[in-house]
Amino acid sequence: MRAKTLGVFLMLGFAFFVGLYWITDEPRREARFERDQEELLEYGHELFGEETPDNPVTANCARCHGEDGRGGPVGDTGVNAPNLHSASIAQKLKTNENYVNLVIRFGGVVVSGRVDSPMPAWSTEVGGPLTIQQVDALTALVESWAAEAAAQSQEAIPDTPEAGAQVYQDAGCQGCHGADLAGQGDFPSLLNIGNEPVTDDLPTPISQLDQLVADYEADPRDMLEKWIRDSSGNYNDGDQTGMPPFPEGTLSQDALQALITFLLEQKQ
Repeated sequence: MRAKTLGVFLMLGFAFFVGLYWITDEPRREARFERDQEELLEYGHELFGEETPDNPVTANCARCHGEDGRGGPVGDTGVNAPNLHSASIAQKLKTNENYVNLVIRFGGVVVSGRVDSPMPAWSTEVGGPLTIQQVDALTALVESWAAEAAAQSQEAIPDTPEAGAQVYQDAGCQGCHGADLAGQGDFPSLLNIGNEPVTDDLPTPISQLDQLVADYEADPRDMLEKWIRDSSGNYNDGDQTGMPPFPEGTLSQDALQALITFLLEQKQ
């Protein structure tokens, strides 16, 4: 009788333990996932940065994309590394969840189709220096930046010069035009754009320059919106101008208007 009673208690205890484990399994897995993500992000930051005595093994992505990942000119090559804090990356991830991982693994050919892309393949599976774990860590880092940029793009941005100055930084404009808006390399200064449009120092001559000037004289805000949104389609018959497009999925209308307000403040 005692053995039967003990058996019943053991079975009830076992059932209780299994039930408790099942109930707490999902929170436990979520907590483990969050810890794993934190470790991946930390490792991603280490790999992204420059080599130091304390951090001798890195991919040194900062060499091209900048310490903060916001892109800019790559030495004197004439090439501009893209801003990785970009809502456009988040948009691409919606249609291809492996987009960032594929770009890191196989290089810029994934984006441009050019086998001579300045962005090399990094994965050991195609002769690169990074292991799968290292690629995953950098992927997690870039995806976190893209998610932050996408969230910020959904927030209402006041139409003020101060907010526009922040958009100028967040959108990576300083990568071509400089942190002080004075221009660099082939990219023009914006320091007097509140008085006149940039016409002489464009990196690529445009076919509809007269229309650009006329649009500026009629409504500077409208002209700048057309130029920033799609300079190629609006002022160069669809040919590249050196100015990348910023569709609304990349730069919200609020952010664009604040940016234009900031730019029109630039008067010498």
